Parts: sequence; C-alpha cells; structure tokens
Amino acid sequence: MMRGHNLSLLGVTIGHAVHDTWFGVAPVLLAALSAQMSLNNSEIGLVMLLYQALSSITQPFFGRLSERIGGRPLAVGAILWTTTMFSGALFAESKFLLAALISLAGLGSGAWHPQGIANATIAGGERRGATAAAVFGLGGTLGMALLGSAMGGYLLSAFGRRSLLLISVITITLALTVVRRTVPYQLLTAKRAPQATPQANGSNGRTLWLFLAFLSLSIALRSLVHFSLDTYIPKYEQDLGVPTATYGLVMSLYLFASAIGGVVGSYLADRLGVKHILVGSMILSAGFLVAFVRLQGLWSYALLALGSFFLGPSHTLLIVAGQRRFPRRMATVSGIFLGFTFISGSSGAWVLGWLGDRMGLGTALSLLPWALIGAALCALVFLPQSQTVPEQETAPQPEGAK
Repeated sequence: MMRGHNLSLLGVTIGHAVHDTWFGVAPVLLAALSAQMSLNNSEIGLVMLLYQALSSITQPFFGRLSERIGGRPLAVGAILWTTTMFSGALFAESKFLLAALISLAGLGSGAWHPQGIANATIAGGERRGATAAAVFGLGGTLGMALLGSAMGGYLLSAFGRRSLLLISVITITLALTVVRRTVPYQLLTAKRAPQATPQANGSNGRTLWLFLAFLSLSIALRSLVHFSLDTYIPKYEQDLGVPTATYGLVMSLYLFASAIGGVVGSYLADRLGVKHILVGSMILSAGFLVAFVRLQGLWSYALLALGSFFLGPSHTLLIVAGQRRFPRRMATVSGIFLGFTFISGSSGAWVLGWLGDRMGLGTALSLLPWALIGAALCALVFLPQSQTVPEQETAPQPEGAK
C-alpha cells in the first residue's frame, strides 16, 4: 500500500477503536445496573436492539452521504455524538431515559461504520483487501475490549458509573486530534471493477438473488451468535456469581481474541481463498462454544477465547464478499450489509434474551453453536472458490485538504 493509504487505514482503525469503546462499555454497564434498575435479560437485549436498529436503518444513508461529502466529517461527528449520548446515560435514573440515550447513540454507529470499512477495504488494494478490513475491525474490537470492557468494568467496580466520564474525555480528545488529522476527507473509491462474468459479477439475475439470499442468511445466523455473546456474557457471568471487574476482564479477553482471530483469518483468506477460511473458522468456533457453555471458571474462559478467535474472521469475510459484488458503491453497500448485520444480530440477541428469561441464560446460549453451523452451510452455497478485490483510485487527502 502507498504511504497515504497506510495513513488512511491507520486513521480509520484508530477511529474505530475510539468509537466502539462505548459498545464495549454498554453490556458491562447494563449488567452492572441490572439489579439497581431491575433490568432482566430481555430488557438488556432490547436496549441493545434499539441501539443497533437505529444504527442499521441509517447506515445506507450515511454510506451514500459519505460518498458525497467525504468521510472525515462523519468520522469525527460520529464519535462526538456517541460519546455525548453515553455520557448522558451515566446520569440516567430511569430505565426509559437510559434506553433512550443508548438508543440514540446508534446514530453515531450508523455514521461511523460505512465510511470506515469502505476506506479500509480499498486501502488494502487487490491483494490485501480482507486483511485491511480485518485490521479496521481489530481497532474497533481492541477499543471495545481494552478501553471499553476492561477499563470500563474496573471503573464501574471501583468508582461507580459516573467515573466513566474519564472515557468520555479520552474519546473526545482522540476524535478532535488523531481522528481528525488521519481520516481522509475524500472517501477512497475503487479504481476498477472485477472482470464481468455472470459467476463473478452476478450479471445473471437468478445467480445474484441466490447469492444475496444465502449471504443474508449466513450474516443473520452468524450475527445472532456474535451479538448474543456481546450482550449476554457479562450477565451470564454475573448470574454465576462472578464479580463486575472479573467479567469485565472476561469480556475483554473475548473481544481481544476475536480481533486477533479476525486479522489472522483474513490474512489467510487473502492467500488461500475466502471460502475455506470462512467455513472452517465458523465450524471450529461452534465446537469451542459448545464446550464453553458446559464448563465454568478458567477453563470456560479459555474455551470462550478460542471460540471467539475462530468467530472473528467471519464478520469481515462476509462483508468483503458482499462488497466485491458492488465495487463502485463500496460505502453504500457496506452500509447496507453492515446495517443488516447489526439489525439481524441485535434482533436475534433480543429473542435469545427472551428465551433466557424462560429457560435459563446458559441453556439459551447453548443454541448458538447450531446457528454457526447453519451460517457455515449457507457460505458453502453462495461463495465461489475465489474472489478478486478492486484496486483503489483516490488517494487520501493530507490534513486540511478539501
């Protein structure tokens, strides 16, 4: 990659970490407040569903907007908006106000992600598109894991929820300095599309609709697993008697393993092909998650980390598979597929929380590996043996350029 594209990838990766810090805070905060505010599993799932729903329905709009006005205004503005909403939630004294503020934070997520992943994928170029997208994902997950779940869990346990204002100061500072200087003002665009063939480009209408149907089903099943684990690991551990600081660290370990697995798996996919890595990683993840829900203590934490490691690549690879069908509208398409990822996953997580209130959260979580197996089978149907990625055309602008 050229130096300017390396800077662009660095900028959106750091910005992803800064923005998604709050998504790491959210489940830990809701679990910690569950007793004080009488939040049950389905209500925690509903709050996260509302956040993701608002994010999902606005992502295609913000993706198209970023193609018109550039990525930097949305990148900085999204972080400031999300931080403001979560800062207000730290002072909420009712379930309604807490849910409303966290839900409105979803607008920031909708604005941030389409421009970010489009810039990252195209910055990677023809040979490293999936790897670059995974590096972008690594940034978000590390922000969730370290500054969000680990630091947020410690602050909540030691000093109470209003101590999380320290995280607000950090995210605002980074948005106005690092993110504003490194995210390109003009959105990167594809230099050329893949060669036009019915199999590669979906010019055959039936082939394209089959591709979209099985891709969507695979995304929905995989997202059910991912969002359910994100939402309910803290509550599940709390139900087992684990202290807040400890399940904050467990959540951090889970997220960190997912991030590392995403980069490793995407790197291999750029070299060995998307299909084999995507299908194999989801099957391996399902096996480790089966063992996780049957054990407790350190062994369960290790198995959760392994399951998360192999779960990590599939998010990036599913989105990249969709992007490569529509290379001229990367941000818009990213918004559509990410939006569907978020709404399907958060809806599924809410349903799983409802089931958890009736059959026990551990029993409900034991259903998730089967969803991953279903996602892997769908991927076998819709993915070709190999895909190419479009090269980039527009270089990122230096600081102050318009």
